[in-house]
Amino acid sequence: AHMYPMAIPPEFRTKPKKKAKEIELIQRPLPFAVIDILTDLKKAYLHEKTEDWRNPVRQVEIKNALVFGYSVNDKHAKAEAETVLESIGGVKTKDGHYKFDYDPKDVLREIISSGCIPDSKSFQFYQTPANLAQRVVELAEIEPQHECLEPSAGTGAIADLMPMDQTRCIEVSKLRCDVLTAKGHDAVCMDFAAWAESVSNQFDRICMNPPFDRGQWQAHITHAASLLNAGGRLVAILPSSAKGKEVLPGLAHQWHGPFDNQFAGASVSVVILVADKKVNS
Repeated sequence: AHMYPMAIPPEFRTKPKKKAKEIELIQRPLPFAVIDILTDLKKAYLHEKTEDWRNPVRQVEIKNALVFGYSVNDKHAKAEAETVLESIGGVKTKDGHYKFDYDPKDVLREIISSGCIPDSKSFQFYQTPANLAQRVVELAEIEPQHECLEPSAGTGAIADLMPMDQTRCIEVSKLRCDVLTAKGHDAVCMDFAAWAESVSNQFDRICMNPPFDRGQWQAHITHAASLLNAGGRLVAILPSSAKGKEVLPGLAHQWHGPFDNQFAGASVSVVILVADKKVNS
């Protein structure tokens, strides 16, 4: 190989892309008590005063808001049901309602019928905090003509801040892909590495929070960078150990952070990488 490099066929002269290690994606069964609570969720209402003395108060339905039924007594089951609602984008209000920015009916029906939710550890799902998601999108500097990609979209913490009509979302979990679709996103349910190898699309802006476990982030950003147009920009949340390294050879690197203890349930320090691909001369 050293003496006669041209004797090597062209397809074997370049180092192959680093493939992500295969991780078993596990569905976690829910206790029957939790499923019963989810089944008994009610629509949430506001009580408004009226000027009609015969009906001084009226109920007004809160759009895409749910509340627990009155018969919930098991506090442990209720706590887990709350976790399920939060995992699909529900936000608890001061009135105890869970408010969604989409209609959660079909997603909840799927959870109840299957009795399972994606295991967060095996799927490496850690919701991107709002402040980090905002910073990522700001650093991407998305313009109206840009084609955008979110390769690890989850339930849309980052994608929700990107222009919906310009953004393609990839998500391996069918349940979370259903959430993205319900929100109106252009979402594909597929492993990102496999999807990246099967398409010829190129993108101007890529924003991502890839899985960290077992070094998967390196394979994910490598695949993402291969889809970047000349003059394009990739912005990724990465473990702080990556800072200062040339993790994407050939691209200009900027580092922001570290940011400590940002993710609920994971004591991890992270940085944000901004990687720019030069315009072909």
